[in-house]
Amino acid sequence: MSDFKNQANILYTKGQFKDAKELYIKGIEEIKIGDKELSSADKELVSVLYCNLAVTNIQLKEYTQALNDATLSIEYNNQNAKSYQRAGDALIHLQLYREAKEMYLHAIRHVKDENSLQIANNSLQNSKMKLFYEPILQGTPKFYENIEIRYLDTVKEKSLFTKRDVKKGDILFMDTPFIHRISPDSMKRLGNLICHFCMKFIAAESIVYCKGPCKSTQYCSDHCRNESEKTVHTSRSCVDPNDKQSALVQYRNMVENLSTGTTLLLAESIYSMISHKLITRQSKNCNLALGTITHLKRGPLMAQQPSYNGNNLSDLQKQYQPLLELLKKTYYPTDPKDLENKLLMDEMNKLFSVDFYDNILGMINFNSTSTVVKSPTKTNSNNSSKNDSWGIGLFPIFSCMNHSCLPNVDITNEIEDGVNSVKMVLKAKKNLLEGTEILHSYCDEKLPKKSRQSILSQYGFKCSCSKCSSGLIASTRLKQC
Repeated sequence: MSDFKNQANILYTKGQFKDAKELYIKGIEEIKIGDKELSSADKELVSVLYCNLAVTNIQLKEYTQALNDATLSIEYNNQNAKSYQRAGDALIHLQLYREAKEMYLHAIRHVKDENSLQIANNSLQNSKMKLFYEPILQGTPKFYENIEIRYLDTVKEKSLFTKRDVKKGDILFMDTPFIHRISPDSMKRLGNLICHFCMKFIAAESIVYCKGPCKSTQYCSDHCRNESEKTVHTSRSCVDPNDKQSALVQYRNMVENLSTGTTLLLAESIYSMISHKLITRQSKNCNLALGTITHLKRGPLMAQQPSYNGNNLSDLQKQYQPLLELLKKTYYPTDPKDLENKLLMDEMNKLFSVDFYDNILGMINFNSTSTVVKSPTKTNSNNSSKNDSWGIGLFPIFSCMNHSCLPNVDITNEIEDGVNSVKMVLKAKKNLLEGTEILHSYCDEKLPKKSRQSILSQYGFKCSCSKCSSGLIASTRLKQC
């Protein structure tokens, strides 16, 4: 019966899956003829044949049958790690991610070699990623219908792939920010023309104002006002900008003219959101309060600075203390009942530690992207971009893309592509086949190599793509691009 298996394996490696399937079935039938009791060796062989049949059916996209085969393989040998692996793979395709996770855990328990262990661990991480991200993708299918998220390995981590063929110039996917901040410059130039939540340009008669003490925050709709009040413009962050005694006004005035001003203001928005969710009991801890961006890469920003020597992180982080104290005066609980709640106060003390603040800045550094909304008003000026609104945001799906100095997508900011409010819209630079990894450049790919490498170093890796180092292929994430 091993002849059937060997012949089928050869056909499988040649991609002749239907023929391989027939031989695997014949092998199983030959062993199971009659009602005889199978020997241990026969049971083990049947388990292997069912396991191979399962992976063949996965190749044929017959996922329910593949799951049945893997289940039978486990029945004949419940120590066969590959059987659990195949069951998990079939369940992934059936979008049963929680069940797939359990199968991969079984595979890890029974695995006997390092390579299989690595595959099972990566598959386990993939099932966890699917569990987290699929509800986001399915929540707005018109945005994400062309893409899927996969966990590849500990180097690339999360990656985006095409689910179907996409033609050059077509919109591949769109993404909206979990949290976003308009730049101080745009607020000064265009604050009376745009929505302070989605950056949409609005007519004066359509403006909806904040009802709080700030008296100046404006929106394009009740929807934007309501969403803003849940995140970036909570009751504690709504202050009169002329109140010089306000700790929050002092924070904003202190950072708005810095080169990193928009980043530090986005950090303030994140603190406003986390504090609000903790105090109102919407989230149990800081991590859960980060919602759809909780899986984004984090790490202390100070560890990326030239002055960091590996041992002085705590000393460098002390520079944040004055800013953090102003945020604490604004967003720390004041209600006696809250102050007596140990779980809440533990999270609040974590939130207002210099380490957490540094890690939030690190998350922004690693994952944020610039946003632009173009003015609908045409101008003859050579510098028409002065009329555009700018900011930075954290996008849950966009941030999953890997880097390449030879990207296969472009970001479009054109109104005709639907960018009339803060949104990332990605278009294919060339024809992309189903199953192609989606890659964009973390920097301007037209820059010289030295400039690109310098910019990319802030993301914690050195690019070694074919454009940066001859003979190497472009397409990895952190350690390569």
